[in-house]
Amino acid sequence: MRTLTFVVLLTVLLVPCLRASAQDVEPAEGTRIESAEVSGIGLNQLSPGLQRDIETLAGDRLERDRLNRLARRIEEEHPDVVAAVRTVARPDDQVRVVFLAARISDDRDLVSNINARYMVESVEIHGVPDANISAPLRDRLQALVGRQLNPDEADALREQLAAEQPDYDVSRRMSRGTRPGEIRVVFEFAESERLRWIPFAPTRSKFVYHSDAGWSGALDIPMGGRNHRATLGFAFDNNDDLIEEYSGVRLRFESRTIGTERLGASLEVSGFNNTYRSETLSALAANPAIPDAYRARVTVDPSVTVAFTKQLRVTGGLSFSSLESLSRSPESQMASAVVGSLGYRQRWHHESTSRQTVEASYELRASASGLDSDFAYKRHLGHARYRFDHDHNTIIADGFLGRITGQAPLFERFSLGDSSTLRGWNKFAIAPAGGDHVFHQSLEYRFYGASLFLDTGSVWDGGTDKRMRVSTGFGYHTDYAFATLAFPLNAAGAGATFMLGVRF
Repeated sequence: MRTLTFVVLLTVLLVPCLRASAQDVEPAEGTRIESAEVSGIGLNQLSPGLQRDIETLAGDRLERDRLNRLARRIEEEHPDVVAAVRTVARPDDQVRVVFLAARISDDRDLVSNINARYMVESVEIHGVPDANISAPLRDRLQALVGRQLNPDEADALREQLAAEQPDYDVSRRMSRGTRPGEIRVVFEFAESERLRWIPFAPTRSKFVYHSDAGWSGALDIPMGGRNHRATLGFAFDNNDDLIEEYSGVRLRFESRTIGTERLGASLEVSGFNNTYRSETLSALAANPAIPDAYRARVTVDPSVTVAFTKQLRVTGGLSFSSLESLSRSPESQMASAVVGSLGYRQRWHHESTSRQTVEASYELRASASGLDSDFAYKRHLGHARYRFDHDHNTIIADGFLGRITGQAPLFERFSLGDSSTLRGWNKFAIAPAGGDHVFHQSLEYRFYGASLFLDTGSVWDGGTDKRMRVSTGFGYHTDYAFATLAFPLNAAGAGATFMLGVRF
């Protein structure tokens, strides 16, 4: 392994630096040393004694054993590097000596080299109290001390730590020990998104196929750090969310630490071009009580979030949308609203194999005459979700209830029958122009990704009869990908619906 390491070092780093040719002849033992230098780390990063011993090589005779001992001393002082010796013939029968140090972490192939050279001096846990780790797992960690590190064993222990503390991201690093030739192994815990007071807005990225509605796509590109982020988003013929099919771009800025982790703010600006299915346009023409369609929508959404606890937070803001009418009478309209929401999320862990998650939220969007809105409406939406995971078994119960009073623009109206609600139904056949009332509930069971579900729901306009619809189906479902075959149970002559896609 040491030989292979040296070959990698010489090939990747020495040859470009020294421009040594394949025809160079190795200087003979006893050749006078013209100069000695260190490449890869600064000479001043070595101990004064080691610096002196390297500098005094100049003028002495070449002794390869002596050079190899100096290389080992470099490795002992810097356990994160591998040191190789390179000798280059110079004129007048002299030689130049270069100690090349390469950081192990810069090349995965070099990482395992540390196993054969260093003993584990100590194992440390940073980020959580040691008492948070179970006694058996602490014993297995301490069993690493006093022997050479096995990376596979250390990675397995890191995975066990992550399983015991699922609200943390766990990483492993190595640092120099207090004695030469020994290292410290450090497992570092960092709070995951679930423990932050204010989470970033979830990504909307997805590529989805529905056998009735076709393809829909959205891509979010987040950029930034742990507390501040900008997201550039694109939509591609997306008809999986709303009645309208829209394409366009959005830009969102978020800060979740404004003086304190309990206070955050965001600003989102979006512009979309809209198209509509013929079923939707026919439904709008038949019902003049529903506001007209629009060809373009530009929206600005500023908001502020306050976290009372890590589980409970409230958000308030405004929403301004300019709608360019299809009929051009009037040419455009403003949909302006005050927005408020209350959200709750809690997780419980039972040992390392079971967990429960409860989520609940309520949102109110109300137009305000003071904001020059051309629409007068209030939109209420309540949502609850429960999830239980045990080993490879998952149960998910999800439901929401919504109501709109007044006249709301099309993008505010409710719909069902897409890739996540009333799966098996076609939303353009249920309510092609949406509805101002909605109810939906879903129950799903997963085992190793194999899924079975039952959906129930209804979407309707006030003053009309509501019809409860039921669907079931099966497929392969994970948190990021799905392939589903769904069947409406109380539809005359309806066939199966196939859906697949990714959400990330």
